[in-house]
Amino acid sequence: MSYRVVHTTEYVYESEVSESYGELYMLPRDTPGQVCRSTRVRIDPAPHGYRERRDFYGNRVAHFAVLDAHTLLSVTAESVVDVTGGLPLPADEPWETARHRLRVDLGDDIVEARGFLLDSPKVVGSPAVRHYAGESFPPGRPLVEALAELTSRIHADFAFDPGSTSVRTTVSEVLERRSGVCQDFAHLAVGCLRSLGLAARYVSGYLETRPPPGRPRLVGADVSHAWASVFVPGSGWVDIDPTNNRFVSDRYVTTAWGRDYGDVPPLKGIIYTESKKNELRVSVDVAPLDG
Repeated sequence: MSYRVVHTTEYVYESEVSESYGELYMLPRDTPGQVCRSTRVRIDPAPHGYRERRDFYGNRVAHFAVLDAHTLLSVTAESVVDVTGGLPLPADEPWETARHRLRVDLGDDIVEARGFLLDSPKVVGSPAVRHYAGESFPPGRPLVEALAELTSRIHADFAFDPGSTSVRTTVSEVLERRSGVCQDFAHLAVGCLRSLGLAARYVSGYLETRPPPGRPRLVGADVSHAWASVFVPGSGWVDIDPTNNRFVSDRYVTTAWGRDYGDVPPLKGIIYTESKKNELRVSVDVAPLDG
């Protein structure tokens, strides 16, 4: 599938902002199943400085500085992306095999994946997380079955409620409240997988906004989305979306990945102002290209 992705973020301030400095993760990256053909970033007011770089995980990151006074800051990233879908998983390989190979193999990809075995600032393990994960990962169960059940259980056990959490909500709080948004469910899935000795990372991206006729509209299609990814030695990274109870397919566009949300927020920055309030507006459109 080929998509045009348009992501616009606007901040409206009650009083003048003298300077804005921003960092954005809104530029789709290339992956084994994805190629970004083009990206254009529009910032209003026009920035006095703009540059792009690659971060530690290879994500595309842009930095900008707006030095003119303003009460509205608008940032739009428009990209054209080709997506081919996810990777196949061995149907009968026990999940412990992946854990064992992560411990003993010395391949470059495995050594790199080990960095995602550890706790991170927003995903801290606990006995409650390990207990929740263990229900889907009994000894000897095929990994593909365990992943499918964990995804389904999170989808069934937790209510999608945008007002119930914030970017500061912990995995333990999500477990207790039994509600959240895609970011929370991705964090929970990552925490569960790490608690079992599997390497897992947080993925930020988008969903197809308008599905083909007869296919269901997915939750999170009008905003940036998030899901989890687990490393399977010999196969690669396999992505699951507990918000929608599915393995990630060619209806998803990846922008960035990291240990958790804190590594890859779509947009963050610093402003200089006396404004006490601001209004945030976000719109996302992921439209298939003809042909």
